[in-house]
Amino acid sequence: MNIFFVSSEVNPFVKVGGLADVAGALPKALSKLGCSVSVVMPGYRQIDFQGKSPSKFQKVLDVPLGYGNETADVDKLSLMKGLDLYLINNGAYFQRESPYDFPDDKRRFIFFSRASYELARILQPDIIHCNDWHTAIIPGYVRYFWDKEPVGTLFSIHNLAYQGVCDRDMFLYSGLPESAFNPEEVEYYGKFNIMKAGIVYSDMINTVSPTYAEEIKTPEFGCGLDGLLKKRSDALVGILNGIDEDEFNPGNDKYLPIKFTLDTIDKKEDVKKFLLEKLGLSYHKGAPLLSFIGRLWDQKGIDILVQAIPELMDKDVYMIILGTGSEYYHKTLEQMREAYPGKISINLKFDNELAHLIYGGSDFFLMPSKFEPCGLGQMIAMKYGTIPVVRGVGGLKDTVKEGETGFVFFDYTYTALLESIDRALNLYWNDRDGFYNMRKRVMLEDHSWDSSAKKYMELYSKILDLKRGV
Repeated sequence: MNIFFVSSEVNPFVKVGGLADVAGALPKALSKLGCSVSVVMPGYRQIDFQGKSPSKFQKVLDVPLGYGNETADVDKLSLMKGLDLYLINNGAYFQRESPYDFPDDKRRFIFFSRASYELARILQPDIIHCNDWHTAIIPGYVRYFWDKEPVGTLFSIHNLAYQGVCDRDMFLYSGLPESAFNPEEVEYYGKFNIMKAGIVYSDMINTVSPTYAEEIKTPEFGCGLDGLLKKRSDALVGILNGIDEDEFNPGNDKYLPIKFTLDTIDKKEDVKKFLLEKLGLSYHKGAPLLSFIGRLWDQKGIDILVQAIPELMDKDVYMIILGTGSEYYHKTLEQMREAYPGKISINLKFDNELAHLIYGGSDFFLMPSKFEPCGLGQMIAMKYGTIPVVRGVGGLKDTVKEGETGFVFFDYTYTALLESIDRALNLYWNDRDGFYNMRKRVMLEDHSWDSSAKKYMELYSKILDLKRGV
């Protein structure tokens, strides 16, 4: 089976968020199952080629769009047997100081999508697998323009909150027929909704956890598209993400000063001591370490965590926060760093090495998300024997079981968060055997991509059967 996998970011080449982790790991897992996978991403300036050299695949790729033809060139990098990376290059769109957050992002990713579609016409895959709004228009191009052997389309929603809504002039730029601009297809209250195109035109839709697949059909989580998603319920499935166990493994993690396994889990305390001292927090045995890694935005629950911190700092605990986000939270957390010296470490940056150390050295990992399609942090934490404390939404609800593999709260309040942390601390201080048993249980949880990749294979086969009328 030939899979054409399109994503705006791919780990380890360019990573901004969790989408990159999926786009890096799932194709690799699929290739191990016998698929031939072509991964396609923009040729950003920031790409780390991992010591490899790409070759030119296509010197000029014609990209027809509504305001005339544009061009791209395409590089190819062979990653392993059955797995190739293709880079869509256009200096004006992608040779910039960062991958995202420009006023013309909608235009940039419409261009990328149309160029990817034209590349697919050359490669002739069985399945085109698109991810998030950046590539959601591709199934529309297939629906209206594909004139070769039938090809199946799958659209994966990683975060419904970001939909690529833009003015009608971007619809005209996309080159879709004018008849498509109607409420049943891509029009959204007079605007062009690129995410909606993926939902409307794809053969199947999936999202990244079974619970989130149900949540997005409700007004609370549906971000204005719940009616459409409910309408397409028969084509919507939830498949839980996995983690790349080649990258996240405490037994061979290159960033950990001391490696450990299930059998040598006591060494985790040594990692904790190293981490605390590295960050200027004086270690003393018996004080648990709580951590948070993520974007400092309300989606991740940073608002209720900030409210909870003063009460937490009254307890005999340490806390580490790593991430970037809104200026408001940057300033608030910097004030807390000054208010609680020696107790809390605030790291307002993205630092992959430090993230690995935090996963390895923490006792508890906090994910108080307002909503969470899947979440990878809680699964990575478990792999390192770090017990998650999460809100029971989306993939967090699917992966963390109260009192068995972590601690779960439901009300979106800082008091509910504090109550769940208190249950965790009570276990740590008053039931050491119970704490170590839970730590071992979470390390034994299987969150590899193996089972998830098999579910994607089943979904691809279902799509092909639909295309063939089986």
